Amino acid sequence: MVFVRKIDQFLAAVEYVCIGGLTLLALALGTMQVVLRYAFNTGFDWSAEAFTLATITAMLFAGSRAVREDKHVRVELAALLTSHKVGRVLKLLGHLVTLLLCAYFAYCGALYVQFTKMIGSVSPDSGIPDYVIYSLVPLTMGMFVIRYVIRIILVLRDEDVESVHGLSDEIEKARRTAS
Repeated sequence: MVFVRKIDQFLAAVEYVCIGGLTLLALALGTMQVVLRYAFNTGFDWSAEAFTLATITAMLFAGSRAVREDKHVRVELAALLTSHKVGRVLKLLGHLVTLLLCAYFAYCGALYVQFTKMIGSVSPDSGIPDYVIYSLVPLTMGMFVIRYVIRIILVLRDEDVESVHGLSDEIEKARRTAS
């Protein structure tokens, strides 16, 4: 379990730096572009693409962070209305299906990265090779996969973080007591 915690801590640090750094970069690029455009009637062709790329990449890393903190989007009504054991099984199934979907996205993303590298396409605005940009998909989806593996291990060990998602603590306690 120590190894899993070390992986979790490493990914958390990477997520923290990437989310914060890319958000600040996007803010700086957006502000720069607005000032240049409205104050000096000029700008850079590449800044819109860089702003979009920084924002999307930060969001993808934030998605991985959301999985870590059990704040990811999911349907959980059935798990909340059942016993703890049934809810745990439903959570495991949900995590497994989501893990497989993220692994599929990572695989398909890797295939697309290979394809764009093979054809040598580049972004017309920035001149950056497309495979560099598209490599963010298998990278971030790979992080999602690792996060879901960790979540599955925690659920199996009954150490998973329980999130209430808007329900009062009393309702959550009543659900646990009934199981």
